[in-house]
Amino acid sequence: MNVQWCIGDKLFGAMAVLVLFVTVGYYGATQGYLESRFERYFKEKTTELFEIYYKEHKNSWEGIEEMKISDGLEQRNTDQREIALSPDENILFFRGSSVPGSLIQQGKLNTVMVNGTTVGTIYVDGWESAEDYLLKKYILDSMRTQGLWVPALTGIIALLLGLWLTKKLTQPLKRLIPAIHKIAAQELHIRIPVTTRDEFGKVTEALNHMAQQLFRAEEVRKNLTADVAHELRTPLSIIQCHMEMIQEGGRDIPPETLLPIQDEVIRLSKLVDDLHQLTLAEAGKLQLDRSKADLVPVLDRIIDMLKPEAEERHIEIVRSYPAQKMNAFIDPNRITQVFYNLLINAMRYTSSGGKISIRITDTSHDESRFASVSITDTGVGIAAEQLPFLFDRFYRVEESRSRHTGGMGLGLAIAKEFVEAHRGSISVQSEVGRGTQFTVYLPCA
Repeated sequence: MNVQWCIGDKLFGAMAVLVLFVTVGYYGATQGYLESRFERYFKEKTTELFEIYYKEHKNSWEGIEEMKISDGLEQRNTDQREIALSPDENILFFRGSSVPGSLIQQGKLNTVMVNGTTVGTIYVDGWESAEDYLLKKYILDSMRTQGLWVPALTGIIALLLGLWLTKKLTQPLKRLIPAIHKIAAQELHIRIPVTTRDEFGKVTEALNHMAQQLFRAEEVRKNLTADVAHELRTPLSIIQCHMEMIQEGGRDIPPETLLPIQDEVIRLSKLVDDLHQLTLAEAGKLQLDRSKADLVPVLDRIIDMLKPEAEERHIEIVRSYPAQKMNAFIDPNRITQVFYNLLINAMRYTSSGGKISIRITDTSHDESRFASVSITDTGVGIAAEQLPFLFDRFYRVEESRSRHTGGMGLGLAIAKEFVEAHRGSISVQSEVGRGTQFTVYLPCA
């Protein structure tokens, strides 16, 4: 079914129901209101005649039975209303064709109040006179007739408004549906133009973002097998080559021949272990042995391990620590791996004569206190368009797959997952040609 007609039917149905409720409510409220206003007006008009008589006769009903009723109340035939007045148990005034007893039992009544005191009770079979009744009937009949035009006119307006709203609401949808079908058909490169800033514009932006994420996920999925295969192919080829040489040699195997094989086996084991740890962290099943620990000794141990390589490459490592201890609630082994990966990454992209700065501060966020560790290098920097993908597994800033510069592309992904497992966060800022800064936030103990 066409989406325009589908939504149009629903809109028109909703408006029709709304029109029905408004019409019934309008008709009932109008008729009921007018009936009550007429009733109150004629009731007060009738009662006022007796109040005036009582006051004019010095607060007395004397002679009431001889009272000349005004033309408005004067009976012209026996079918008109009956009226009686009773200040106590006695009937002092009565006009009608029946007996007062039946009027008192079945008729309507109202008290006559003078200066806040009840001086009598009026009984009637109807508050309005025959002339007033005809006037009321004419007005109410006119309102009923006019009331029939209201739903008809409202229905026409609702239909036109529904058709206009249908076209207005479905126009963006008609543009989105083909794009959604293309996304479902794995055409993830499409982008939908955002022409409005309303809810449809937000939906369009969300669809574009979803398509971009799906496209990125699809690219990662396609490259994952190639990346893993590449990482496995090189060490396996080396191991295979050395094993063939050993088999062809037919002699005793010296230790130096086994060393390359051992190096590649270690590399394979590390790749498998990193993938395993990363998978556990992403699944939220990483076991952490958390305790209160000072971050300064943790960083100093890593710097001492890397110091010989830094001195060899003439890279200066500058530390800026707070005077007091900066304790965090961490698993020292996992956090050591995080900072080791970040420092190795900084050294890899910092040229000779560069500098790496390590700074520890404390900060607050959402009423929680965090230890902030910043690692800043003066390396080549990273382009802005590459920053969103920096923590993806197997992602390399350089297209080269060189082991020396490219690594396996798992270090930053592992660092991010380990930090988030500690309920912390990690961010990166970089500028091409000026260096990169990674900042790790860990909850303080």
